[in-house]
Amino acid sequence: MKIKQLLLLLPVFSVLMSCSAPERAIINKKIIDPEGEPMLIGHVTREALTAPEFNDWFSKEYDAYIPDPNVIKKLKGRARLYDIEIYFGTWCSDSHEQLPRLLKILDEMKYPEKNLSMYALNRKKESFYGEQAQKGIDKVPTFIITKGYTSRKVRAREIGRIIETPTEKTLELDLYKILIGKNYGEDKKK
Repeated sequence: MKIKQLLLLLPVFSVLMSCSAPERAIINKKIIDPEGEPMLIGHVTREALTAPEFNDWFSKEYDAYIPDPNVIKKLKGRARLYDIEIYFGTWCSDSHEQLPRLLKILDEMKYPEKNLSMYALNRKKESFYGEQAQKGIDKVPTFIITKGYTSRKVRAREIGRIIETPTEKTLELDLYKILIGKNYGEDKKK
């Protein structure tokens, strides 16, 4: 008799557990913007960038860009200690150019994918879940480099950001200057 009671309670228990389980975050969300163009919004992965709507500009720039091998060599061991957040717009020409280039640089450095977060913003520079809030995103793309642990008690410390286009000759040189602590991009912060 007790086994039958347990079997009857099993579906009830399953329903209760599913109610307390956290919802899965939506990633790679595509919408149509007010101008009728497809756009990504919110947390995205690389796979979203290779979708037919975006692959044309992404692959073209990714394949064409050749990072400076000397700077890549200097970055290889150093960059793994940092996290990078990318805020971009699939509607933005600077994002079309700089995002594929940065991803190519990170690939050549063998940068750990787990340390990278990418967020697509709409034309109002808003993300799906508001990840851009309190990040001071005025222009896209914005690449934010942080160090430290992100938790409720300890926030990661921003050590630098690249806004729209490189301040130096190349993105990899900008990234290198940020990681070695040079006074980078002061004119862009104003």
